[in-house]
Amino acid sequence: MKLINHRIATGIVGITVLATAAALGNQHLVSHSVSETSNAMAPRVLEKRDAYTCYGSDANITDCQAALDQLRPFEDQNFEVYSGICLNWSQDTCNVRFCAQPYVTKTVNRTASWIYQWASSKLMDCLEGGQYAVMGDSINLNGNGGTYRLHLEHATPMHG
Repeated sequence: MKLINHRIATGIVGITVLATAAALGNQHLVSHSVSETSNAMAPRVLEKRDAYTCYGSDANITDCQAALDQLRPFEDQNFEVYSGICLNWSQDTCNVRFCAQPYVTKTVNRTASWIYQWASSKLMDCLEGGQYAVMGDSINLNGNGGTYRLHLEHATPMHG
């Protein structure tokens, strides 16, 4: 397991993400708010100590990069994810999944560019070695600590 100590400042912009909630049959699980950032807002500083690990084998870096690239058009829009909800971007054999841990009491807020940056840097290093990866704000990635998990994981391709 590798530890990451970082500080990132991001503005907060809301985005409507109804597809995930609709698929789960509950439109109240993902925030419906849309707002714009301004320079007057204080930047959100991330000060948690994050961890990530590599696992498995046969990861397809091309599919994972294509799944990650789906985030690029969203740029600095903020995803407000409620407890137990995951946002997914998939391409053939790879799934990018950002989840709020099931016990958190507040929304987990991350921008698309934050997800893209960490997945395409630290987690993509695992894929270059042929493995998948998971990252979270808890050293025990298999436990209940922290507020989120970011996965680059195997996905079964859906056809037809």
